[in-house]
Amino acid sequence: MTATFALIGAAAGSYVLRVAFVTLIDVERLPDAVREALRYVGPAVTAAIVVTSLAHGEGRAGLHLSAAQVTGLLAAAVTAWRTGSLLWALGAAMGSFTLVGLLL
Repeated sequence: MTATFALIGAAAGSYVLRVAFVTLIDVERLPDAVREALRYVGPAVTAAIVVTSLAHGEGRAGLHLSAAQVTGLLAAAVTAWRTGSLLWALGAAMGSFTLVGLLL
């Protein structure tokens, strides 16, 4: 029960900090270097989530990828390279991952 309250408290604190950053801080007052660095937060977080999920969190060295995962990664890489858009890359990855997963 204590762990549940700790988890709920941590989630609430994290949410409050994120909302406060988005709503209370004026973007125009941030230094140019900070605004430039914030452009890379989305791709960095996405890459961290992808690598963690591919490694299965088991602490093993090396990646063991299925055909659907490989095609999803390739589709995301090519789409991101061609369009420069994180949203298009995620859409291409999800679409190709689902399609290959259904076909195999």
